[in-house]
Amino acid sequence: MNNYVILKGKKDRLSIYLNDEVDFLTIRDSLVEKIIEARNFIGKGQIAIEFTNRKLSELEENVLIDLIKVNSDLNITYVFSESDGEVERIKFVKSVTEEGITKFHRGTLRSGIKLEYDGNIVVIGDVNPGALIRAKGNVIVLGFLNGTVYAGQDGDRDAFVGATHMNPVQLVIGHTVAQPMQNRILDTNKVDRKSGFKIAYLSGKEIRIEDFSTRLLND
Repeated sequence: MNNYVILKGKKDRLSIYLNDEVDFLTIRDSLVEKIIEARNFIGKGQIAIEFTNRKLSELEENVLIDLIKVNSDLNITYVFSESDGEVERIKFVKSVTEEGITKFHRGTLRSGIKLEYDGNIVVIGDVNPGALIRAKGNVIVLGFLNGTVYAGQDGDRDAFVGATHMNPVQLVIGHTVAQPMQNRILDTNKVDRKSGFKIAYLSGKEIRIEDFSTRLLND
């Protein structure tokens, strides 16, 4: 069993140690495994949590929080994060699911598979070429997005698509189609596995794709 994620109970919180030498997808999978294993031990009720040893973006933190909620009976009320070597208490306000009704899909969407939902969709895995996602809300892929994605299917111009590795065959937000992104035959050995989380959104009459950190700074 790996030690990428370690859970420790403290008097006023659940402390979650995160390895800082592996990628986020590995952390994600390990956290789900550990939370499921410890579900009965952790119990249920309101709790504060603390992520340690690894700096998380706001989106990464929210995703991990939602995964804890989905795989446990906990109601997370506060999140503690590290700031300048000291622990700072932060009131947890919003998560991915609070953007609206959200469907979580765990596992790879292979060619020929369609995933449709009247809200947001979060895929905890890869979306292979030939797979199709249609959502009336936002779409988030915590893995390789290599398939076709439609977000904001009712013409919602505020919908967005986010992916850890953004390389879709086709990307549509509202009624706008993005310019083709794939210029070569996909080969997992050639894909840049170090690329950061990217977000696609409508700007005027075109779809723009930016690093998520850049988008936060511009908002």
